[in-house]
Amino acid sequence: MPKGKALRPFRHSTKTPIRDWHGAPNTFAISDLLTLWHQDVNYLDSAGKPLPLRMRSTRGSFRSLANKTVPNMTAAQLLTELKRLKAVRVDDKGLIHVRQRSLRIYKDKRHRAIHTLNSLSGFINTLRHNLKSGLDNSEKMFHRVAWNREFDAAQIPNLKIWLERYGQALLETADAWMLRNSAKSGRTNKKKNAATEVSVGVYLSIASH
Repeated sequence: MPKGKALRPFRHSTKTPIRDWHGAPNTFAISDLLTLWHQDVNYLDSAGKPLPLRMRSTRGSFRSLANKTVPNMTAAQLLTELKRLKAVRVDDKGLIHVRQRSLRIYKDKRHRAIHTLNSLSGFINTLRHNLKSGLDNSEKMFHRVAWNREFDAAQIPNLKIWLERYGQALLETADAWMLRNSAKSGRTNKKKNAATEVSVGVYLSIASH
């Protein structure tokens, strides 16, 4: 799995995810905020990079971004949480700069617990679905594994670097595609679109590691 986070914590398609643990904020929504900050033209400069935001502004403020993605938290509370997670910084002029596209899940005990439990639940859900599906491959969820029983153990650090680079790129592409095709995006022709939670994950497994 890429270091820190596979772009988003698991989003379960059939059961309610474990969204809170000992009062932990809504990890999913906070991840959505970081994604939107990197993709919505209202929060990007001419080069397509995230703009530093003011808490209040007539266009593209942090408050408007927070209200879109995490309406159950005040903008001030959300900013405090993002600063604690080192996902943003505030300069001397009060401008809020985003520092990362995704949460560094494993650097925070509370978010790590939520992410781990939901990732496990999601993986089991995929396996269960595929086992129950018929022979028609179109009914199955994508699940492939690159397996090597004689891998040079000395190359594991390089494998981690390789997977972090390309796995993160894949997940960011998937994340952007899912955002464009979300029910609330209004890109489809249906008047009312049904919504469900889905996820795409990448992981690394090392025997007896």
